[in-house]
Amino acid sequence: MRTPLLYSIKTKFVMIAALVLAIFSVTWGSIIIHEEKIHLLQNVEDDGKLLITSLKAPIINTMILGEMGVVPGLLDNFVEEIVKNTQSPTRYAFIADEHGKVLAHNRVEEYGRYYDDPLTRASLAGEGYRSRVVNDGSEHILDMAMPLRVAGKSWGALRIGLSMAPMEAEYARYKMQIVMFSALFFLTGTVIFYMVGHTMARPLKKLSRAMANINLGAFEIKPFTPRRDEIGFLQESFHDMLMRLERSEQERQNALNYVIQNEKMATIGKIVAGVAHEVNNPLAAISACIYNMAGKAPPESGNCLEILKAGISRIETIVHQLSDFSRSGMLELQYVASDAFFREMEAFAAMALKNHQVRLAASDQCVPPVVMHIDKGKLHQVVLNLLINAADASPEEGSVELSARASDGSYLLSVRDHGAGISAEDREHIFDIFFSTKPPGVGTGIGLAVCKSIVDLHRGTITVESKPGETTFSVAIPLENGAADA
Repeated sequence: MRTPLLYSIKTKFVMIAALVLAIFSVTWGSIIIHEEKIHLLQNVEDDGKLLITSLKAPIINTMILGEMGVVPGLLDNFVEEIVKNTQSPTRYAFIADEHGKVLAHNRVEEYGRYYDDPLTRASLAGEGYRSRVVNDGSEHILDMAMPLRVAGKSWGALRIGLSMAPMEAEYARYKMQIVMFSALFFLTGTVIFYMVGHTMARPLKKLSRAMANINLGAFEIKPFTPRRDEIGFLQESFHDMLMRLERSEQERQNALNYVIQNEKMATIGKIVAGVAHEVNNPLAAISACIYNMAGKAPPESGNCLEILKAGISRIETIVHQLSDFSRSGMLELQYVASDAFFREMEAFAAMALKNHQVRLAASDQCVPPVVMHIDKGKLHQVVLNLLINAADASPEEGSVELSARASDGSYLLSVRDHGAGISAEDREHIFDIFFSTKPPGVGTGIGLAVCKSIVDLHRGTITVESKPGETTFSVAIPLENGAADA
C-alpha cells in the first residue's frame, strides 16, 4: 500500500522544517531591517546634529555682534552654508530670534514670519536639542531644532530640515538585500531538509517494502546495512520478528506434521490390531495341526515340517510386532531414577545381545542422576530394538556402544554401531512403517516405527546420523515436560 504524499513522514518533516525556516527568516529579517532603519536614521540625525552644534557658537556670537551693531547681516551666510552642504541634503534652514521671528531663511518669503509650532517653542524655552520626522507631501524630512542659548539668555533657535530621501533609498536597497538573503536562506534550508528527510525516509521505505513482500510460510530475510540510530533498532527488531515468525511457522508446520503423523499412525494401529487378531486365530489352528502331524508324518516329511514351523514362527513374530505397534499409544508413566533405569537397560541389553558376535560398551554419563517421568518398559523396548538393529548392522567381533547423559533439560540416549551405515535416501524413510534396509525375509520394517511412536508420546525426539563405518541413533526425552498421557 502506497502512503499518500501529503501524509508521508518525509512530507511532514519538510513542511515543519519549511515552516520553522519561514518563521525564522521572517523574524530575523524583520529584526535586521528594523535595526538597520534605526541605524540609518541615527546616522542622518547625528550628521545634522553635528552640523548645527558646530554652528551654534558662531551664530550666537554673530547675533551678539549684530545687536551691538558691529557685524550686521552675517546670519544669512550661515544659512547659505548649511543649505549648500552636499554631505546632508538640506531642504530648509532658518534662524529665529527669542520670539520665534525668522531672522534668516534660505527662502526669502519666510523672512519676518513668526513660528509658534511645538518644536520651536521647546527650543526657545531652552529644553535642549529636539528633532522630528515630517512629511512635506513629497518626501520625509528630519526637522531639527537647536536652542541658541548662552549664559542663561536665549538668543533664539536654529532650525534645519534634512532630506531623508538618500537614507530611504539606502534603506530600501538594504531591505531588498535582506529579503533576498532570507528567501535564499529559506529555499536553501528547505532543499537541505528535503534531502535529509529523503535520506531518513529511504530506509523506512525499504523496510516497508521488505515487510510488504513477505510471503507467509516463506520468510526470506534480506540483510540490512547496519545502522546505529533508531532506524537501525527498527531494522533489528524487524529482523528479530522475522526470525520469530520463521521459528513459529516451523513449529506450526512441525506440529501439523506431528498431528498428521499421529493420525496416520493411529489409523494404521487400528488396522494392524484388527489384522493381528484375524491372523492369530487361523495361525493357532495351523500350529495345532503341525503339532499333531509331527508325530504321525513319515520321516521323509520332517524337512517340510521344519520349514512350516519356521514359517509359523516368523508369522508369529510379525504378528507380535504388529500387536506392539498397535499398543504403542498406551503409556504407563512413573517416576524413575536415571541410574536405576540405565542399570536395568544394561542388563537387558547384555541378555538380548548374547546371541550376537558383538561387544557391548555401556557408559552412564548422567552424573548426578536425574528423575524422569516415563514408561520404563516401553523405553526399554526402544533401546533394545535399537541395540538389536545395531548388532545386526555391526561386523563380527565389532562393538555396539550405549551411552546416556543429561543435556539442555533432556535425558539423552545414544546407540552407536560401526557398520556400513545408512544412505541419505534411506535415512528419510527409516522411521516409516514397513520400511526396512535389511534383506527381504529378515526385517519387517516395524521396529523403528514403534520406537518413534513411543518416543513421540514421551514428547521426545529420535534422530539418526550415519556415515560409512559409524551410525548413531539418538533419543532425547524431556525432563521437565513429562510425557503425553495415554
